Amino acid sequence: MKAKLLPVALSCLLLFSLSGYAQQLPPNFAELRQAPLTQQSMKIGMKTALRSFWDGNGRGLMTVGFLALPEFRQALNVSDEQYQEIQNAQMGLGAGLQDEPEFQEIMAEMQAIATPDDPLMYNADEETLNKFIGIQERMVSMVINHQADAIDSLLTPEQKDKTATALLANMGEMPIVSPDLFEILDLTDEQREQMEAIKKELEPEFEQYLEEFVNASVIIANKMFDEFEKQGMLDDLSNLSGGQQKIAEFQEKAQALGKKMAAENPEFKRLQDEMNTKGKTFATQFQTKMFDVLNDEQWARLQELTDNPPEFAKVLREKLKEQRDAAETMGGWQPGPNSWKPGDPIPEQYRQERKTRRGFPREE
Repeated sequence: MKAKLLPVALSCLLLFSLSGYAQQLPPNFAELRQAPLTQQSMKIGMKTALRSFWDGNGRGLMTVGFLALPEFRQALNVSDEQYQEIQNAQMGLGAGLQDEPEFQEIMAEMQAIATPDDPLMYNADEETLNKFIGIQERMVSMVINHQADAIDSLLTPEQKDKTATALLANMGEMPIVSPDLFEILDLTDEQREQMEAIKKELEPEFEQYLEEFVNASVIIANKMFDEFEKQGMLDDLSNLSGGQQKIAEFQEKAQALGKKMAAENPEFKRLQDEMNTKGKTFATQFQTKMFDVLNDEQWARLQELTDNPPEFAKVLREKLKEQRDAAETMGGWQPGPNSWKPGDPIPEQYRQERKTRRGFPREE
């Protein structure tokens, strides 16, 4: 899943390109990435992606990355023609959005705020900048939702079912385990309501962790970009449109640099460890509360699925392990939603507690 390892700053460039804003931006990436608008856009890109998992809309993001793996496509019987349709849908997403009334409304609001002679809003007041960022956030959410819909419409029912099964079997790799992930266990309406209540209960904590995580991620990203600039690598970022080979070459350099910085910079390493610990703590708390809602039969099915996944889910697990190993070579951190580490799919402590406790589903 190397395509998932793109530097986080590229999310803001995506925003600009979708908004028709790119032609007003400076070609110099060093100037672009230091702008107030870019810094805020980096945060919005990460926040919106992670919130999409929290809200149950993150499957599209994960599925796009998974389908880039030939082995996973083969396991799901996704033909070359079908995958080409999926790629065409992704490439045409920006153009397709142009005709959406909601997109046109967002563009009109954006153009009303934007000033051609100050596209990066160096001179904008805080209220104007925040308003523009809010519009961007709506745009990213819209793109994520349309991406999920496009993927959903191009997969067969069997392929969608297998994808959902593979995601649950590998939920330890998901940034957030949302209630919809458990649907393949045949949840009752009462269980869905319980899970939504848990989500509502923990939402303030999620928002707090999300804010801390994103702020730390941007600090780390800026430290890396500072080092990129010293090493003359910012030009490489500007030329990533050269294709997968260019991306792979840049990733290799970035991984080596990230590993070096983690070893030599105590503050860099501290931020990494703090982010990982907090993300894992919250994710474990959230998912174990979800487990409590499952009845004994569903719990047994979940354990069997995670412990003995079907072959198509094993294919995905092997590739995700490769991605995790690649992250370790970068000092344990990778830019974007994948750096939010959820921890074990089913913590061993919870397995043992559940064996001795009674009263499942969860008692209030």
